[in-house]
Amino acid sequence: MTPSARFGAKRTPLAEWRRAVQRERALIALFDLGRQKTYGLRAARLYAFGVFVTYAIAIALATGADRGRVIHGFVAAALVALSWVVGALATLGSTQALAQQAEQGSLSALAVQRGYAGAALLRARTLAAAQRIARLVGLPALLLVLVGVLRGATLSWASAVAPAVVVYACALGLSLAAVAQFAAELAPAHPRALLLALLLGPLLISQVFPGIPSFPQLFSWLMARLLATGAALA
Repeated sequence: MTPSARFGAKRTPLAEWRRAVQRERALIALFDLGRQKTYGLRAARLYAFGVFVTYAIAIALATGADRGRVIHGFVAAALVALSWVVGALATLGSTQALAQQAEQGSLSALAVQRGYAGAALLRARTLAAAQRIARLVGLPALLLVLVGVLRGATLSWASAVAPAVVVYACALGLSLAAVAQFAAELAPAHPRALLLALLLGPLLISQVFPGIPSFPQLFSWLMARLLATGAALA
């Protein structure tokens, strides 16, 4: 065996891993493209843009000695709005798309023809929804962090808040996508109704029995913990 052949053999596992990652990304992109035109996602993009513009103006107008804390408060408030309005709209749109049997059949058939297994299709549908939700929530918040830095917020504050936003958006996107996939699989005729029941039902029950956790409460707690360091540095 020649040295070049031996070198190529050593690279084979890495090349296979890269090919597997590329195939996974291609499958996720396929399902992501299939639901980009849903009403819920169009409304989510429009609202996300509105949240960014509104809070960017507020940050630009912030003045005073405590401007850093004011900017941090605006970013945190924007993240709340993005989570529970943009995230909700994007999840409803994704749930409806996941439940549409015609769309699922055509895209799944195309993926199967390319050699993908059933488990890969389920994983790709969920990750495509998670990716879309995370971007719609996280990207406007990250841009607001940049606006905050341009308006005088410290780099140490930004270096603490930006990673926190990324972690939070990814966790929220993956969780909402998993619930959306579950609702679409369990009740394809009424997926959005089941989704709302799963997300809002525990919240309503917790008003009577405070010990019962709900989805909004858990992520409000997560957001507060992740942004705590940034609040101290603001």
